[in-house]
Amino acid sequence: MSYYRRPVYQKILIFLNICVIIAYLFVCLVPFVNTGVNWFIAVPGIIFPLLFFVLLFFVILWIILKSKFLWVSAITILLGLQQILAVFSFNLPQKFSAEKQPDILRVLQWNVMSWDQLEERRNIENGGHALRPLMMDVVNSVNADVLCFEEFFESKDTSIFKSNITTITQMGFPFHYFVPVDTKHSDDRTGIIIFSKNPIVDTASFNLNLDKKGEHLIYADIKVKDKTFRVFATHLIPIKFADWEDQRQKNEEIYGDAGANNYGRIFSKLIRGYSFRYHQSLFVGKKIAESPYPAIICGDFNDIPNSSTYFNVKGNLQDPFLKKGFWTGRTTRTSFGIISPTLRIDYILASRNFLVNQYQIIHVPYSDHYPVETDLHY
Repeated sequence: MSYYRRPVYQKILIFLNICVIIAYLFVCLVPFVNTGVNWFIAVPGIIFPLLFFVLLFFVILWIILKSKFLWVSAITILLGLQQILAVFSFNLPQKFSAEKQPDILRVLQWNVMSWDQLEERRNIENGGHALRPLMMDVVNSVNADVLCFEEFFESKDTSIFKSNITTITQMGFPFHYFVPVDTKHSDDRTGIIIFSKNPIVDTASFNLNLDKKGEHLIYADIKVKDKTFRVFATHLIPIKFADWEDQRQKNEEIYGDAGANNYGRIFSKLIRGYSFRYHQSLFVGKKIAESPYPAIICGDFNDIPNSSTYFNVKGNLQDPFLKKGFWTGRTTRTSFGIISPTLRIDYILASRNFLVNQYQIIHVPYSDHYPVETDLHY
């Protein structure tokens, strides 16, 4: 049937379908373009699962209406196969076994939000509890061999804050490499750290920002029996959705009503984030590719798995979540409405030298991120 002879409701459906197809195809282009410049191509990726299911809905709808337009939506879905396979893990849910098999390297990745120590006193005064002991119990219970933490907090004054390095060392991790990247207070250090039960034989740190502050990439070469593995850890620049309303309120207080709705600056901040992460991820991917040893990268990438950030870092690595995880694998507790299920932003990626034995996301309410862990057979 000619488009012009169709009922009005079908014309509206076709228009809506085309809009969704355009957004979906933008996301399909992400691995092939510089989203640091072409940020508008990356933005729809935040709601990619929603776009996918809406297209499926249209396919079913066109079948019911006996319209050949179903083939347009069906072919579009197939064009996004690379993105679909990066976002969804089509495995059945599996229980993570606490028992480790022989020749297994168990790796734990967690953005620990400073162990909540900087907010601990306020939480207790407001009737809450100290989260640090509960978080340490989680770390101790997983029986990992390697720990990677972002936003790791270590105070120079242990009379005020307990030493987290000492606590974890006493759990059986005698080797560590810590790079402070944030020193807002003279006695406080926040940064990235790698702990290991096995000897660390070499380390290095790379700054990912021109201003010499903030995001870093670090690595530790770990000797396990007669093999050496290079473990990277990083924390890429965040999107900071949670700051938007606070910033709007501050603008209102300072500039009055004229500044209250100034989302232009906020949106430009989002665009700059795409640019920074694109170039940061290229650098990270390059350093991983240069590794003379089988590599593992752990980190809070602050970006979703259908982003340039993810593809640039992943390169030829494998994603244990896709091997042994389930569905979309959200790793952040922060709620952003409809996009919440898509927020898998914490990763462990590994060289193909490893065989992924198991994987899990540990749903504990202590940080704004969930810890993730995997067993890698070497």
